[in-house]
Amino acid sequence: MEILIIGGIVVIIMVIVSTRIKRSAAQAFEPETIETEEFVIEKPEGFLYPLREPPDFPFEAYSKLFGERSTRNIWRARARLRISEGLRLDEIAKEVSESETVTGSEISEGSESRREARIESRRTEDETEYVVRRRIVESRRLGKTYELRATLLVPYVEEYSDRIEALLDSFRVK
Repeated sequence: MEILIIGGIVVIIMVIVSTRIKRSAAQAFEPETIETEEFVIEKPEGFLYPLREPPDFPFEAYSKLFGERSTRNIWRARARLRISEGLRLDEIAKEVSESETVTGSEISEGSESRREARIESRRTEDETEYVVRRRIVESRRLGKTYELRATLLVPYVEEYSDRIEALLDSFRVK
């Protein structure tokens, strides 16, 4: 009889712990505002912002789901922010045009202290096709260039396009 009581208590504890873990995991994929000393960005629903020490990138987010079959180990969508010392917008745009097929490009003078570019391109790597969307912000005041790059597997572009655009639009350099 004692074994049944102890077994019942263990099962109840396991159910409670499992429910809390599932709830925490679901919250990790909710929309979230990430703010640092240099930038603010809105992570959309369905993306995870991993907390690593030390971080691989100043900002990184990736979709909950992976591709299928040959792309089963590749996230359907991911975004990474790279920060470069110096004003490199033109250099980055040139590198993109030399290594990828640019499908859209727009460079604008935001103000005296900054320039911006939006570049969309396609590339193939290991027989896998990607659409790459970039928002590049060149801050003359800070003397830095911020490249927010979102990479999407081609079969999932339509599914993630709105969320990626919202992510790119939300990016602000302080």
